[in-house]
Amino acid sequence: MREKIAFQLRPFDPCYLSEVVKLLNAAQAAINGKPMTTEEELQSELNYPGFNPETDVRLFFDENNRLVAYADFWDRGQPHVRLFGFGAVHPDFWGNGLGTMIVRWFEQRAKDSLPLAPADAQVVLHSSVMAKNVRAKRLYERQGYQHVRTFYRMRIDFDQPPQKPAMPAGIQFRPIQDEKDLRLGIFADYDSFKDHWGFVQEGEDFESFYKRMSYFLNNDPFVDLNKSLLAMDGEEVAGVCFNSIGTVEDTRQGWVNILGVRRPWRKRGIGLALLLEAFNTFYSLGLTSAGLGVDSSNLTGALRLYEQAGMRVEEEFHTYEKELRPGRSLFNRG
Repeated sequence: MREKIAFQLRPFDPCYLSEVVKLLNAAQAAINGKPMTTEEELQSELNYPGFNPETDVRLFFDENNRLVAYADFWDRGQPHVRLFGFGAVHPDFWGNGLGTMIVRWFEQRAKDSLPLAPADAQVVLHSSVMAKNVRAKRLYERQGYQHVRTFYRMRIDFDQPPQKPAMPAGIQFRPIQDEKDLRLGIFADYDSFKDHWGFVQEGEDFESFYKRMSYFLNNDPFVDLNKSLLAMDGEEVAGVCFNSIGTVEDTRQGWVNILGVRRPWRKRGIGLALLLEAFNTFYSLGLTSAGLGVDSSNLTGALRLYEQAGMRVEEEFHTYEKELRPGRSLFNRG
């Protein structure tokens, strides 16, 4: 019989930043052979406005004061109905009950947000794992979670120059050059995803969304706004493509963070043209591949568009959900 280890939970301490990054990278590498984050990227997340590492992060230590697991909790604000939990255990300590401890901690932490949601609203807790992470999936299912959505990480390798985009009539592309352009791009993102799964209705207004997204776009170490694109129809923004030059996993991979086309401009080839323009930008910079994430059940046909551009599914992720309080659903389920 395995000897039971007594683990301690502590709030985040900045002196452990490097150790947390090593733990997160070891945990992911044990599943898919790739790193997860960098110190700069993690610090940016921990500094997110409204996120409090003192209350929203827990570090797990063994009896020898070794950092063995990490967990964090996210409440993105109004109307406080979609909450998020994440955790990772160092592979040397798998099988010691730490995963269960992590899930129970962020469930307990999530209960603090329940009074903030509208009294008649359903409140759920979401967490995502790689589909190949069988241990984590079984853990969530044992804890009463249901698999509610599948997302893909897609990839294209530039074995040859990418296709050239066919520019839709009346549409012009331009890079994001200043705060006014950034605001247009974030508005296009906000407006494009209103009908997507997970969008919270009756909730976050544009100003709050702008504050949240501008923080991430300005502080992500890989995002390059000058290599990101607005699709303009005269003075109206029709779509946006926010790009990163390099990723944690591969400094020679471009990443399409957000690709969105507003509803009145859909079915005109703007999305495909933005994507191919991004590919050509990456290729011109000497990058050897590109990637992005997509909802496998996206109602706008994004998956077909990406396949048309030559992309393939590289990784599959499952989102799990647990209802914390029943009520009226305020986010899209389509």
